[in-house]
Amino acid sequence: LFSDLYEYDLERDGETRLTHGQRAYNASVSPDGSKLVFVVNKDGTTNLATMAVDGGDITLLTSFDGGEQVYHPQWSPSGDRIIFDYSIKDGRDIATVRPDGSEFTFLVQGTDDSRCAAFTPDGLRALFSSDRTGIFNVYAMDLESGDINQLTNVLGGAFYPAMNAQGDLLYSLYTSGGYKLYSISEPESSPGVDMHYIPTAHMVPTGGSDALAMVSGTEVREQFDWDALNSYDDTSPSKSESRPYSNIFGGISVVPFLRIDNYNPTSTGIELLKPGVYLFSNEILEKTGSFAGAAINTRLERDLFFQFFYRGQIPLLYQIGLEPVASLEVYNVTRKTEGRAAIGAAVVPLESTLDLLEFNIALNQRALSQFTEAELRYRHSRYTSILNSFTLPESGLLVPSTSDLYFIGNDLALQFRIDAILPSRTSAINPAGRKIVMRFGAEFNKLQSSDSLGRLEYEISESGALQPLYDNYTFGRIELWWKEYMPFLFRGHTLNPSLRIGTILGPPVDNFFDFYAGGLIGMKGYPFYSLGGNEMLILGLSYRFPILENIDFRILQLYFDKLYASVFADIGDAWTGSMPTFDELKRDAGIELRLESFSYYAYPTRIFFSAAYGFDRFALAFSTYDDRTVSYGEEWRFYFGILFGFDFD
Repeated sequence: LFSDLYEYDLERDGETRLTHGQRAYNASVSPDGSKLVFVVNKDGTTNLATMAVDGGDITLLTSFDGGEQVYHPQWSPSGDRIIFDYSIKDGRDIATVRPDGSEFTFLVQGTDDSRCAAFTPDGLRALFSSDRTGIFNVYAMDLESGDINQLTNVLGGAFYPAMNAQGDLLYSLYTSGGYKLYSISEPESSPGVDMHYIPTAHMVPTGGSDALAMVSGTEVREQFDWDALNSYDDTSPSKSESRPYSNIFGGISVVPFLRIDNYNPTSTGIELLKPGVYLFSNEILEKTGSFAGAAINTRLERDLFFQFFYRGQIPLLYQIGLEPVASLEVYNVTRKTEGRAAIGAAVVPLESTLDLLEFNIALNQRALSQFTEAELRYRHSRYTSILNSFTLPESGLLVPSTSDLYFIGNDLALQFRIDAILPSRTSAINPAGRKIVMRFGAEFNKLQSSDSLGRLEYEISESGALQPLYDNYTFGRIELWWKEYMPFLFRGHTLNPSLRIGTILGPPVDNFFDFYAGGLIGMKGYPFYSLGGNEMLILGLSYRFPILENIDFRILQLYFDKLYASVFADIGDAWTGSMPTFDELKRDAGIELRLESFSYYAYPTRIFFSAAYGFDRFALAFSTYDDRTVSYGEEWRFYFGILFGFDFD
């Protein structure tokens, strides 16, 4: 599974696997097309091997067994020699070997790093890249005389040289914009004309020793004991006693943060600020690890979570060939709300707190392919409403705080996720490929009962205390989320159709369990809770294209890289009962800007802005106690975010 060789047939547009379990790579075809030479890896040592082009007759050419590394084998034009890079300690040398494994010979050896060797078309010279001047440049060795000539004189570094029959040189040059292909016509007649440089610092011997120091201007600064570094011997390591491995954890990383939390509409001013901290620590082999966070504001609304994962062998599952990642998660969130209640002739202000507690246990296992993941998850939820103490205005009596556990939820779900996005520099901001999420859940819930007017129901216990009455809700839930990202028309342009379907199996259940089709993760032209029901259907289409693909601009710690835009449209709804007709479905459209940036050149900082318009206006009842309604649609809605990613799936 690590690495093998394949042949791709351009005419039949198909591939053939040539090796199995060989850890083979860097293949090169012989001039007559009958053989391959390639690198094989075993126990940390690499060797050269040959085989027939159909995958048969694999033969080792070298027999290194002390940690040696070989790279980039290339045939001579006559097919009688193979040139390659060789390394045993620091840097590389250039060597050759016959196709039968005989006459192993070094062409270039020394303290400098020489690599990327290849023969010229006439077979009389060997091209290679070397850092003997402090910067990698291309050189040519006359194989008969041993003379070496420098062919390039570049600033960034020249690698992988190749030459055609006319003597034109092609190589890879490292520039400020990455690796680029460069060419020179007849470099021997005008060496180094491509990019001259004047070195301001170079390595020189110091004080009668072969040790090197860095020279910058007139100052000589001692660097390292190069003699000791280059003369170490690892062929006879000291023997140590082995012992079973035990988990070793690194330190606990602490990341403070400040969040603007506007989830509570009654919060204002400093109440919107919620400082917090993230804590995480991993075992050095990432066998286990934990991630936790805590945040609180001046209203004492808190957000707490703890996540723990385990990647070791789980008994019974490991014996049948399964190695899932096990995780335990705990979440606790509180939010406060204010209201008023009529008690006698007085209207009393009340404050209540919603306390949400949830436990998750999950097993994640790769299934079928490297793109597919199966997850089995159990979730237990406990939602509590706490009525804070208050004073009766007429009597002055203090009414103590009370709490109701109004929801007890249990959810067992199996989820399959296909994440087949092509790796690219734009895979985050403008992916190409496919994402599919399929979820099958069985829920066993208890929700506090209410009467026809929406008033919660209680019973009196034997001790005289009020206890909530519950209704049981047992049902199945199925949800499918499908997104395609297809290249369209021009380079960097994509067309993105999407489908989202959800259904609750069986008879209708309380709207507490509804799907919601609006908001940032649904139809952006409508608020999240405006489109709710036991069933859901959303069809979407977006067209994304680049505006700026190489911004290369920095402000303070923020580096801005790429800017993309998209136009999108959706049609869908969420409902309970009969499915709406096509004309009754809701519609929206909008635009989105995505700015890909990084903080400190390391941390993804994805910024987005969306504007969406809902075309269909409708009204929903605001309360069961009166006839007030709220209208949605025929208005613009705006979204702005700064996150690690752009998609919410």
